[in-house]
Amino acid sequence: MTAAQRFVLVRHAEASLNVLRDDDVMPGFDPHAGLTPLGERQARALAEHLPGDPAVGPPGPGPAPRPGPGSGPRPAVRVYSSPQRRAARTAEVLAAALGVPVLADGRLAELRAPRAFPRPMTVRQWDAVLEDRLRRPEAEPAGVESWTAQRRRVREFLDSRCPVGADGARWVLVSHSETLQAVLFELLGLEDALLHRTRFKISNTGVFIVDRTEDGCASLVVANSKTHLARTA
Repeated sequence: MTAAQRFVLVRHAEASLNVLRDDDVMPGFDPHAGLTPLGERQARALAEHLPGDPAVGPPGPGPAPRPGPGSGPRPAVRVYSSPQRRAARTAEVLAAALGVPVLADGRLAELRAPRAFPRPMTVRQWDAVLEDRLRRPEAEPAGVESWTAQRRRVREFLDSRCPVGADGARWVLVSHSETLQAVLFELLGLEDALLHRTRFKISNTGVFIVDRTEDGCASLVVANSKTHLARTA
């Protein structure tokens, strides 16, 4: 069956919190961290690459036409983003290149965590908290949003913004690693039990493509593509 819908999932470009070392101390979780200079270059490289890439073309075989004089109108694409600064900035640069507005939605925000931890923790300890919440999906370690709650809000976003059966629809979702993990599990219909042995590696500006048929059957087409990052070398 031919795919009726396409999702292009993009993690935000490199942010200040992504360059912390394992032993650096975090007093709390900073939801508003901005992009680094490299992150700005990554976002621009993505924006230069993606509009002419088949990734944002209509689902199914054949490349998307590169915009230009006489190329005719392209099918509409909608860009949704987390409102948090690092994702919003990445989406802003990308959407400008696509010629469409950014639609912010809080359900695409990163996992909810305390702005100030009861006790500061190192980045290594923070990574252990993230691992713990995936191994115990209902748990809220260190006051961090559970995987179950995060997946629930992702599901609500998809049901309301990206309904099954919207023929020819194309969505670009710009978000965060933990949230996109939940988006992928939800779109592909993966059970939480798989978290014990299966994860998606999601790099800064890594691109995933998921195609979905009109009856809701989804296929992972591209995983964590970083072709555009050659432009930042």
